[in-house]
Amino acid sequence: MAKFPVRTSAFLMAMCAVVPTSVTTSANASPNNIFSSCQAIRQANPSAPDGNYVLFNNGHVFTVYCHAMQTAPAEYINLAKTGRHANFSQYTAGGASPGTDVRTTFTKLRVNPATLTVDIGDLTFATSTGSLRHSGSQTVTSMPYGVAMSCVAPLRADGRAKIDLRGTPYRVDNTFATGGFEPAGTARIRARNQVVDLTGGGFCGWMMPAPVRFDPFNPSPGLYNLKLNCAERGTTHGHRHRHRPVCYRLSTTTN
Repeated sequence: MAKFPVRTSAFLMAMCAVVPTSVTTSANASPNNIFSSCQAIRQANPSAPDGNYVLFNNGHVFTVYCHAMQTAPAEYINLAKTGRHANFSQYTAGGASPGTDVRTTFTKLRVNPATLTVDIGDLTFATSTGSLRHSGSQTVTSMPYGVAMSCVAPLRADGRAKIDLRGTPYRVDNTFATGGFEPAGTARIRARNQVVDLTGGGFCGWMMPAPVRFDPFNPSPGLYNLKLNCAERGTTHGHRHRHRPVCYRLSTTTN
């Protein structure tokens, strides 16, 4: 059975005191009341509502948004940067894929609390605009998170995407790769690994978080592609910052 060292237990209590959740106290961590998932919170308190909670899982203490607590609890990360030009993926129309640019924007990201890996195919908190015909055959209306795609000509990267984790306590801890026919693209990582500017294309081609998936459009949940980690300066201590989300890597000892 895992045991928390004195310093770790004290840190968890401090975190839950400094960063209270927006819900009932059953969600607050303490040495005797630490939850690793939203499902575990629901099992302990069946009336717990949707909202922000502090979890402890696999050596990390971090804030998530628990969604659908009364039916199928799931963990999400709140994005601070939202809007059409913040966290988005785009399949740029033209060439062999006529129509209008398909752009999907995100306000929250589905995350596996055990691995801090994002399901880029979960569109629960996403909005899509545009429609095109991929290679003139398949209709495309949505894109996964962090994917830039186009089908204009070989060696052209007209697709655009942006990952922006600024204002959250998370950073990107993943590689990026191209896929498709004669693909091209770039992944510019900056702002202490919290921002990634993506271009992608080919005939047809794309850039995305590795591993590469085939024809990554019109996604379904289950594409756990994007690994995150705690940002070096993602949180701040102190009562005046108690509503900010946290992400810290802790150590544990076992018997």
